[in-house]
Amino acid sequence: MPNYLQSKSNVLYSTIARFYNIGLWLFGYNLAVRYFIGLIPFQKTARINILDAGCGTGLYTFALLKQFPNAMIVAFDLNTNMIEIMKNTLRRKNLNTQVKVFNGDITKPLPLQYEQFDLIITGGVLEYVDPNMAIKNLVPHLKSGGYFLNSPVKDDLFGRIVAKLYRFKPHSRSTNTHAFTNNGFIMKSMRSLPVLKEAYLFQKQK
Repeated sequence: MPNYLQSKSNVLYSTIARFYNIGLWLFGYNLAVRYFIGLIPFQKTARINILDAGCGTGLYTFALLKQFPNAMIVAFDLNTNMIEIMKNTLRRKNLNTQVKVFNGDITKPLPLQYEQFDLIITGGVLEYVDPNMAIKNLVPHLKSGGYFLNSPVKDDLFGRIVAKLYRFKPHSRSTNTHAFTNNGFIMKSMRSLPVLKEAYLFQKQK
């Protein structure tokens, strides 16, 4: 399932990459992201290291830099076109020294060696894969006691309609939650919007 969904969606995202940010704005997702990152318990001035897994064109990365201007971020995505758009934005905003970007698959070993982060973000990417497999792959890159913010698409009528358009499969709330608790996390808090999106903050047990 993951390889099939990833392959089909990768072609789709290559096609729509130039218009992707416009779609996010029209859906109001920019505002939702700002609401969701309010769950993150770090001080605004904290010098934290963040991994944005499945970053797309960088929506979460840029929102996080506004919230935590001293953060250092590593971001990756499977789609080359999305990554190129993000790199261009980073150059335009002079953020190249603060954000490192590369192509990578959330379910496969990443070129991070032994690097660990204070926070990992996944926003709308676990729907394309087996969430348990992806989280298991990311766990070694999170510090003990570190936080993991996941913002999935809701498994409701509107979520399933969007899923058909973007060629993914929304997971139930219990499936998402169990994928984290099965990998050594405890849920700390959550936020939900009336339609489409919600977010969960998990902490890696020490």
